[in-house]
Amino acid sequence: MAERKLRMALLSRYSKLYTQKYESKPDINMYKEQWAADALVESYGLPDCLDLLAYYFEVSNAPTWQYFCYNAEKIVESRKAMEQDQKERTERRKLAREWLNG
Repeated sequence: MAERKLRMALLSRYSKLYTQKYESKPDINMYKEQWAADALVESYGLPDCLDLLAYYFEVSNAPTWQYFCYNAEKIVESRKAMEQDQKERTERRKLAREWLNG
């Protein structure tokens, strides 16, 4: 079980990102949802959870805590696929430049 301060740090970051996006506080029970946060912190570690949460808020049209908790693995896979795609595109651009200039 993760320390309480780690669970609450993840929930606080969610609240902060939500408030920045919607200019209102999220309607979640922080004390109830700390158990979901505990599972996430135990699975991925706090730094990765915070990065994943920031990514989720960047790509989602309507981010919710429930979706984030239940679909964290999908979000991780999506992020990996996006990073792989960016890497491949960079390599293709490099090869295209070399071909055009060569």
